[in-house]
Amino acid sequence: MGTQLQLYTSLFHNNPDAVFMFDMDGRFTGVNAAGEALVGYTSQELLRMQIWEILGPKEVLDQKKQQQILYSGIRRNKYYQLLHKDGQIVDIVASSFPIFHNGEIISRYSIAKDITQQKKMEEALHQMQENFRLISENIMDLIFIVNVDGIITYASPSVQAVSGLTIDQVINQHFSILMHPDQIAQAKSDFDHMLKEKVTLDAEYHYLHPDGRMLLFDVKGTPDICSSGQIVSTVFVARDITERRQSEDLLRYSDKLSVLGELAAGIAHEIRNPLTALKGFIQLMEGDNVANRQYLQIMRSEIDRITSITSELLLLAKPQALRFAPNGLLPLLLSVIKLLEPQALLKNVTILTDFPQVTSLILCEEYQIKQVFINIIKNGMEAMPLGGNLTIKVVECSHDVVIRISDQGQGIPAELLPRLGELFYSTKETGTGLGLMVSSKIIRDHGGSIDIASDVGKGTTVSIALPKALKTSVSSID
Repeated sequence: MGTQLQLYTSLFHNNPDAVFMFDMDGRFTGVNAAGEALVGYTSQELLRMQIWEILGPKEVLDQKKQQQILYSGIRRNKYYQLLHKDGQIVDIVASSFPIFHNGEIISRYSIAKDITQQKKMEEALHQMQENFRLISENIMDLIFIVNVDGIITYASPSVQAVSGLTIDQVINQHFSILMHPDQIAQAKSDFDHMLKEKVTLDAEYHYLHPDGRMLLFDVKGTPDICSSGQIVSTVFVARDITERRQSEDLLRYSDKLSVLGELAAGIAHEIRNPLTALKGFIQLMEGDNVANRQYLQIMRSEIDRITSITSELLLLAKPQALRFAPNGLLPLLLSVIKLLEPQALLKNVTILTDFPQVTSLILCEEYQIKQVFINIIKNGMEAMPLGGNLTIKVVECSHDVVIRISDQGQGIPAELLPRLGELFYSTKETGTGLGLMVSSKIIRDHGGSIDIASDVGKGTTVSIALPKALKTSVSSID
């Protein structure tokens, strides 16, 4: 008997759960250490109290109800709220057992477990679920949960309004049901890549609506990775961007029309001037045969100007059939320099070169690259009306070669540099801006870049970077 009593005492005091004992009037007759910690009262305090004094406000019962509970049988896993000594509410789950003597219930004991944190977590989870429900039911974005086999296990209510399919038609179906047939293979490949690499998916897919409309969706997918590192499911959010894309296309079309209007106005302005001069000289020639030779020379010059403007515009606008071939950079530069040396001599310009053992080949269309060099070098010479040095330096890098053409002109203010290359914008009085625009287009078509740096009062440097030729074969670009 003594051993059993010791065992009982040990189980009572060392039980990790709270254990309370009370008589049939609800007065505490015993409590273990876990019980004291649960409600914040010491055993001496509790032994002077009744069970009703530590019940939470929601557990207030009348005397008749109290007696029924005390004399009832075993009560398992019932939820209660206790009032901690510091005023906090403690959520518990308790089982209550009667103690009999000679067939009558003389007292009871209860085993209680603190579930306050669990309750808070459940409430937080419930709130998250409620928030998710509110969001998914009230936004027009489509939200899907898709398992690793590509089967849709959840679809937000918006699916019917946007896709024209009911939720029942979508649930337990493969996600390809929401793809245009031509994109299903690509979508499956994207999905497999997301699962394999455990990365997010960001793509655009078309969908053929049952009413015949073609919709475009911006789709973002995120894998749900558990603690073990395995993907348990994926979450997809799809947004209908059909109208936005149509608006963007209309805006681009409007921009093109605007540019076309500016181009037409610029062409009319640039060509009208020499045409006016030609018209005037023709009228003069009708009455003065002596001055005809001088007039013809001026007319020929104006006709050449019109030809130059229209040629550059055609080169800018009309797609060209280009035949790229490996060409030595130095021979191209030297041929251009030789061509322009007489003009440089007349302008008192000295062309200096710095070509330290440059042997690079560039894959290019020879005529066009020469045209770029001519445009840039002529601009440099024209920037020095009183003469000066024009330096051409070539620097070889690992993958490309850079040609720097520097003049000693007055330079260009920093605020004007961004406008260089605009249609009919030029820092020269008679310039059209077409030369630099055409040059920039040619360099871009060759996979290179062009950069302009200027220092007012010191000069301007134009840097042209072109990729080196990697192959000796000729390629054609139409």
